[in-house]
Amino acid sequence: MCGIIGYVGKRPAQNILLDGLKRLEYRGYDSAGIAVLEHGKLTVEKNVGRILELEAKLGSTQWASTIGMAHTRWATHGKPSTANAHPHVDHTGKLALIHNGIIENYRELRKELEKKGIAFQSQTDTEVLVNLISDLYTGDLRTAVQEALKLVRGTYGIVVLHEDHPGMLITARNGSPIVLGLGDGENFVASDVTAMVAHTKNVVYLEDGEIAELHAGTHEIRTIGNETVTREASEVAWSIKQAERQGYEHFMLKEIFEEPEAMRNAMRGRVIPSEGLAKLGGLNLTEDEMRDVRRIVIIACGTAYYAGTVGEYFLEHYARIPTEVEFASEFRYNNPVLDEHTLVFAVSQSGETADTLAALREAQRKGVRVLGIINVVGSTIARESNGGVYIHSGPEIGVASTKAFIGQITAFLLIAFQFGRLRTMSQQEGIELANELIVLPEKIERALAYANRVKEIAKHYASYKNFFYLGRGANYPIALEGALKLKEISYLHSEAYPTAEMKHGPIAMIDENFPTVVIVPNDLYYEKNISNIEEIRARSGKILAVTTEGHTILEEYADDVLYVPETLHPLYPFLTIVPLHLLAYEVAVDLQRDVDKPRNLAKSVTVE
Repeated sequence: MCGIIGYVGKRPAQNILLDGLKRLEYRGYDSAGIAVLEHGKLTVEKNVGRILELEAKLGSTQWASTIGMAHTRWATHGKPSTANAHPHVDHTGKLALIHNGIIENYRELRKELEKKGIAFQSQTDTEVLVNLISDLYTGDLRTAVQEALKLVRGTYGIVVLHEDHPGMLITARNGSPIVLGLGDGENFVASDVTAMVAHTKNVVYLEDGEIAELHAGTHEIRTIGNETVTREASEVAWSIKQAERQGYEHFMLKEIFEEPEAMRNAMRGRVIPSEGLAKLGGLNLTEDEMRDVRRIVIIACGTAYYAGTVGEYFLEHYARIPTEVEFASEFRYNNPVLDEHTLVFAVSQSGETADTLAALREAQRKGVRVLGIINVVGSTIARESNGGVYIHSGPEIGVASTKAFIGQITAFLLIAFQFGRLRTMSQQEGIELANELIVLPEKIERALAYANRVKEIAKHYASYKNFFYLGRGANYPIALEGALKLKEISYLHSEAYPTAEMKHGPIAMIDENFPTVVIVPNDLYYEKNISNIEEIRARSGKILAVTTEGHTILEEYADDVLYVPETLHPLYPFLTIVPLHLLAYEVAVDLQRDVDKPRNLAKSVTVE
């Protein structure tokens, strides 16, 4: 999940690489480094910490080199240190490599290299790979990389630079994303298009087992087995402006305020209010095939998992299809029971999540159709699934996902809507649902209008160390998502339960120093939730309630109340998540956390 950027062309590479790194820093920020060929000699600079610290270390240095590569790291093998930072250089000092992924058999490879007298300076698997390539190098760099990669087990996205080849970069991938950017007399390589979209929108995605050779005006793709690959470039649909903060203090806050537009983008052209229909052409299913689905399994991780849990509620409520949500990281090890009537959805913002991709492949291996719910066009899961839904949320830079969550639950609702109308949902119910969907983004905007109130309340809660989040029905996964956001960016302990489960054990934790966030919209659970709040109050627990506008009676029961507009009962998750995202953000800001780059985390988990 590290950030990779490489450039070969006619312009000085240094600033292009550093700017690309800054746009990739959400993928890892333990350390950073850069390598260029300056006057024909390999020159490397790296540093622990953020990219700004690397820039400070470079000072007034301005290399003239028009070829180079850079890396920002999320540590896997070896703690963050200058020695473990990338790029790694081989024992000859002429070959450098940057790497995202994990080489699983690096220990045995290292022992073989050590027997040949090669000494190692770091704890990383990457230094083993660069020395393995060096050991196999006899003048043809691409062949050396190919032969080395045949010997490794694991995942990798790599870029290689060698003094003997001053106008060439070699890159390869297996399980870790690599994308080529094609310019006019210049070419780029990166782990994410964000790093190079300021320079080119023409991109080519490498597939697993492929290697590319880049020169200033040309590129060539082959397989590791040396078969030629021909692939047309695709165009990035969004602009660099969308990947900038645009005046917001943090990307996360910007992306929370983009949630209404995220829902609009996910729905655009897919809802037909006059007929009470939803239409998702990308599912690649006939109506008969949709009617034949008897069970749905959703595979996902993290926030996407909680979106899938909301999706389970929608699919069972509207489409009446039994649905299960599985952690993708566990799915392929559990020998899942799948048959010809099972449909699997793989959910991932990046489309590169390693666990989800592996689970997708396991389901397909068993002959099951897998559909993706993805944000990033052209990503690996998007390419390997049998169809699916792009949520079109645009670039999401904040490590803690927010607007993509809205896009994902919108996709699930539309899927449930489309399947439901083919089964038990009447046209009138469909028209009612469609009409509410059209106005729901405006209601999200109304929920965001309470942002200053959330900010005020957050100051009172930032001093607590532990939190409960409670919700019922589809608002239980919203409680899970709210608790996850607080953990991710504020580092405070928080856990979520179905509201009624609180009295089956967790209530033992309640006291005046353990506040509870309760989701209490005006739905069928309303009175039961009030009873549960009374149980917390009886034990001196502090309560923050999220409820529907107009229900001011909650102010008699709760210490603080946040309001959301009224909607159809099943749709409250689109609104109740808004104050919880804002609360997590404001608490983290009050605690002076690095909101966009929380410790130990990175945006896209591309290693298992």
